[in-house]
Amino acid sequence: MADSKEFEAALMAKLAHGAFDKTFLKTTSAAIMELRKQGLVIDDIFIKGKPRFDRIIINGKPDPEFFGKMKDILVRPKFSRFEVFPYGILNPETLKVQVTFGL
Repeated sequence: MADSKEFEAALMAKLAHGAFDKTFLKTTSAAIMELRKQGLVIDDIFIKGKPRFDRIIINGKPDPEFFGKMKDILVRPKFSRFEVFPYGILNPETLKVQVTFGL
């Protein structure tokens, strides 16, 4: 639980640099924490957009039970794009997930 609180505090600190409005930050942070709770191991978080930031992209690797819980996540779609692709030639059974949250 403490790890979850630390992750959420670090997440909010990173997302605060994007100058997003508070409601978008709250809903996006809650959605990212829900993905993490469902089993997505988050590797990177990027804030993108020109001339102003307009989207947040997270990269991660799902655990085996993650896709079984996807129906629970898709009930409240907060993301604008959800991509799943093989991690690589050396490890084809592992998947990489990229989720984009946009305004």
